[in-house]
Amino acid sequence: MNIFTTSELLGTAIFALILAILAYRIIRGMPTMAGDIGALRKRTLVWTQVALVLTVLQLNFKAGDWRFAIILGLIVLFTSSVWLAARHYDLLRPLDPEQTKDDKLE
Repeated sequence: MNIFTTSELLGTAIFALILAILAYRIIRGMPTMAGDIGALRKRTLVWTQVALVLTVLQLNFKAGDWRFAIILGLIVLFTSSVWLAARHYDLLRPLDPEQTKDDKLE
């Protein structure tokens, strides 16, 4: 099994930090999104599935080398966190904007 060097660990940590900052900024901006969060939800679910399949394939066919599988695993975590946040905000939104206007008038 290959041993990680210091530069590889540092590069992985920097990549994880970049993904964490991106996920934080995307998730924090979701409540103010004017567009359809459902579309974002569908796209991130597709990318989560693609990254998960690639991670499993990498682990199956490249036994002993974890470098690329770790990067793919970080991408799975990033896309799945954005998908879960989009799902959460999509469920919080009302289905029909006119229905909420009628509720407020009553």
